[in-house]
Amino acid sequence: MFSLKDNQSELDETSIKNSNLSQYLSPLNVWALAFGCSVGWGAFVMPATTFLPNAGPLGTIIGIFFGAILILTIGMNYHFLMNRYPDSGGIFTYTKKIFGYDHGFLSAWFLVLTYIVIIWANATAMILIFRRLFGNMFQVGLHYQVASYDIYLGETMIAVTTLVIFGFFCAHSKSIAIKLQTLMSLILMSGIIICFIGVMNYHEGGLSTLLPMFVPSDKLNPSLQILIIMTLTPWAFVGFESISHSTAEFKFSTKKTFIIMILAIASGFIAYTMLTTISIALMPADYNNWYTYIESVDPLKQIPTIFSVQTAMGTTGIAIIGASVLAAIITGIIGNYIAASRLLYAMAKDEILPKWFSILNESNSPKNTFLFIILISIIIPFFGQTTIGWIVDMTSVGAIISYGYTSAAAYKLARDEDNQKVKITGIVGVIFATVIALFLLIPNLLSISTMSTESYLILVLWSILGFVFFRIIFLRDNLNRFGKSVAVWIIMLFLIFFDSTLWIRQSSNEIMEDTISNISDYYIVEMENLGINRQSIRHDKEEMYLQEQVDKIRSSLFLNSMIQLILLLMSLAIMFNIYTRMQQRERNAEYDKIKAEENSKAKTTFLSNMSHDIRTPMNAIIGYINLAKRDNVSVEDIKNFLTKIEASSQHLLALINDVLEMSRIESGKMELDPVDTDICKMLSEVEDMFATQMQTKNIDFIVDTSTVKHRHVLCDNNRFNRVLLNLLSNAYKFTPAGGKITVNLTQLEDSSDEEHGSYELRVKDTGMGMTPEFAAKVFEAFERDRTVNNIQGTGLGMAITKSIIDMMNGTIRVETAPNKGTEFIINIAFPLLPDAPAVEETQETSEDTVFDLSKNKLLLVEDIEVNREIAVMILSEAGFVVDTAENGKEAVDKVANSKIGDYDAVLMDIQMPVMNGYEATKAIRQLDNPELANIPIIAMTANAFSEDIQNAKNAGMNDHIAKPIDVPKMMETLKNILR
Repeated sequence: MFSLKDNQSELDETSIKNSNLSQYLSPLNVWALAFGCSVGWGAFVMPATTFLPNAGPLGTIIGIFFGAILILTIGMNYHFLMNRYPDSGGIFTYTKKIFGYDHGFLSAWFLVLTYIVIIWANATAMILIFRRLFGNMFQVGLHYQVASYDIYLGETMIAVTTLVIFGFFCAHSKSIAIKLQTLMSLILMSGIIICFIGVMNYHEGGLSTLLPMFVPSDKLNPSLQILIIMTLTPWAFVGFESISHSTAEFKFSTKKTFIIMILAIASGFIAYTMLTTISIALMPADYNNWYTYIESVDPLKQIPTIFSVQTAMGTTGIAIIGASVLAAIITGIIGNYIAASRLLYAMAKDEILPKWFSILNESNSPKNTFLFIILISIIIPFFGQTTIGWIVDMTSVGAIISYGYTSAAAYKLARDEDNQKVKITGIVGVIFATVIALFLLIPNLLSISTMSTESYLILVLWSILGFVFFRIIFLRDNLNRFGKSVAVWIIMLFLIFFDSTLWIRQSSNEIMEDTISNISDYYIVEMENLGINRQSIRHDKEEMYLQEQVDKIRSSLFLNSMIQLILLLMSLAIMFNIYTRMQQRERNAEYDKIKAEENSKAKTTFLSNMSHDIRTPMNAIIGYINLAKRDNVSVEDIKNFLTKIEASSQHLLALINDVLEMSRIESGKMELDPVDTDICKMLSEVEDMFATQMQTKNIDFIVDTSTVKHRHVLCDNNRFNRVLLNLLSNAYKFTPAGGKITVNLTQLEDSSDEEHGSYELRVKDTGMGMTPEFAAKVFEAFERDRTVNNIQGTGLGMAITKSIIDMMNGTIRVETAPNKGTEFIINIAFPLLPDAPAVEETQETSEDTVFDLSKNKLLLVEDIEVNREIAVMILSEAGFVVDTAENGKEAVDKVANSKIGDYDAVLMDIQMPVMNGYEATKAIRQLDNPELANIPIIAMTANAFSEDIQNAKNAGMNDHIAKPIDVPKMMETLKNILR
């Protein structure tokens, strides 16, 4: 068995080696990941769509600056945790270790969507690039609309191809992927700088084009405008934390990560500032200021950033900014591919996802995570840019949850370590994440809506899907890691309720606005058609139209309310199911705890009894040894002492065997080995075994098998024999002299099954009997009758008996009463075998009689000196010529270097240093000389269970001798092998 363990150990080492992510990221590579993920192609559009309309140029720059400072504060929290837990998984790893797996799952569930959605957004952005470069060239094939967006199969395949190509590179050649990421990040940054310099050199208006510095507004003063931009910075910088998922792959100290994050966030601030300035540095001549310019143009059709660069630098500028936009798309795809794959890999390593996700290829990259992302991503481009835009709105949610959890985890760990600086950054990060979450989820809180109506519904659906997935994980959680925090799922339920309510509100507002617009258009058309004022419109037609609009509103509101109700009921049902399971598991845990405490008390009592029972034979052994050492002790006295020592040793061995047997039963390692068994003969042998003891104690002992028709059955004779021995040993111990013990085996009539025989075994004594209280727990482990004194036992015999009968699909019960005796009744069915013809036993042949042991030479392999000396003495006295070896390697060498006939057999121990017995046997069987390779090898070991015997045979051994050595059995085994 040791060779199997060694082989398994080698497999485990290989598995561990292959399951580790290799270290391949340099500081520059890590900067490229952080910067490339946080500054995507949206940075070229956001100045005109988001920043300038809400805060103006100065408000944008100040807001991004302070937002970057707060993001950097969160970066300090990441840096602190990355140094404490330098492993893959980022926030998932931090949260599960500090708050538990429930929180870890929640944080990972939203963040993984964030990374994958950004991949989708960047891949579909390739369609916009191709439209600008090639016009409608790729608008071919299947054409349809989703949410008023035109979708063409030709353009869709551009996005699908982009996803597949970059996913393949990341999965199968991560070194090329990270080099490309680094190159594209450098191109992105340098391209923005070059364009900024080019535009500023061409621009002659000074700061006048940047006026007004803030958006003219009566509702929002400059400070509120700056605050709006600060609330947008998590979306603007999301991805800088992606490096935390690859910490295990850094080939430099994690202490340098904060400097890298400073550089990445500073680079992002510079990029956003320059692009904001570029977008309004130059504008068409018919605009007096940037405010009217930005307000009037469609930023997706005429991007102000590109207009300025083209005006200042011509085709060269277009090429540079085009390369920069392309680089931004590529860095967004590669960086988020890597981040999402490492997050999924970490979840798979913790068995939250299937192990399939954690398989690494030859380049130590989790290839299957990329395959999964590709498979779910190639479907998305077929839904169009508008639909993806709804999902992209949710990316800030994942980022905010991640930032909040990271800051809270950093604070908790810093508090435990009394790190004042990180405690402050942790609190600041939590407050920042909370405030941003409010602005993000509550529409128009600062007169700005950050999420579309559809995004709220998608967020609710994703949350419900999270409930479903958590339930699956929870039910498969054999390690009892999940279901510890009810608060997490109450928060999730609140999020579903809150977002669904906001969705109802937003959709209702949109319905009302559409209705008002329709009514307004209706009156305009009617007045134009009639050519008169409103009082001239027919009232009946007006009322009919208004009623029609009201019905539409009611229908839409009812439908939305029903959707919300269904979603909430689904969420409540799932959560209630999870909570019920959690309660059930807690009850089971409490029951297991009580049971464990009871077992502990029973084992304490058992150990107390065992201490007494072991010391009793040990005391006899030591006592008789000391008596034998005295001077003037006769030979007869010594023989008498040795007889008593032998009896005490056998009792001690029985105690040890009981304990080991019970241990094997509890661990589930005991298996049955059914063989052809003559059950009548078995009982006859047991009768012979106990006959002398019964006569000595004057007990009337009767064994009756007269009603048995089918003697031969398929049965584990060793185990069933153990049952008989246990029952008869108990009956003998508790029956006083002059009593009676009967064993009755009856074959019951059962016409329904001709292939099996039903048997009933009754073992009855006239002993002292048991109290009802003890009879109720007689089959429990470690139980002994406290009213009985001076009778040795482990309290395991009946538990072992019950376990064996259960494994044989039988039943056992007891009928007893104090001073009335005891009867154990076993009912069991065995497969029937044809009865073999009776064979008369003959005396040993003359060949057995003349078998000469002195002609046989043995190699004894034993590492313990005292065992070696005893075995040599026993074998030498029997006439064998014995050579010895101290380990398996020495034995292999001796056999390999021997001549044919030097050794007739090898007695091989199993547990030895250098080379164990199994390994040595296999090595001997592989010798080139077939006669030496086939030398008989007999295991002589204390590994004495049935699976040990089978392991010896599997290793190539011919037979098995158990320690302590039973000399007659050993001699019989040797004769059978050597004959």
